[in-house]
Amino acid sequence: MQQSPARRCTIALSGIYERSEQTPPEQLLPLQQDRPISYGDLTEGMTCERDYAITPDVYRNFLACFDDRSPIHVDADYARARGFNDTVMHGAILGGFLSHFVGMVFPGANSLLLSMELRFIHPSYLGDSFLLRATVAQKLDARRVVVLHLVFMNQTQGLTAATARVQVKVEET
Repeated sequence: MQQSPARRCTIALSGIYERSEQTPPEQLLPLQQDRPISYGDLTEGMTCERDYAITPDVYRNFLACFDDRSPIHVDADYARARGFNDTVMHGAILGGFLSHFVGMVFPGANSLLLSMELRFIHPSYLGDSFLLRATVAQKLDARRVVVLHLVFMNQTQGLTAATARVQVKVEET
């Protein structure tokens, strides 16, 4: 069985902790996946990150689910003739990673994605790996909504592939 990539969020012994230079590393523990994050746990400036990759299975399953076979996404010669290095992966794959991240990683199971604005900066290709980093930009207490700013760093190409701004409703545990 393939192991899930580790989340890089951290919690202090007393609860979730926003990383900073003032906290000694020995006081930080990995965020436990079995501990749901509630609205009250979140603070502005808190960050969390996770690795993702566009593997052949991800690509095949995307095509099987959505059947988007636009030539730019399935024909390498077509894509190269238009100035790309190879077939361009569907941007919705990154949207799927984002949805997984919000619903399963951070904030996780107590959350509901309300809106997503995803901007593609550089194309992604089969085999690219990403570091998805989210920062809590704002808390809207009256609605228990957080605004997250996210960056998809393409680790294969060394470029920012996309940025996003999402609104997420987070329940108390």
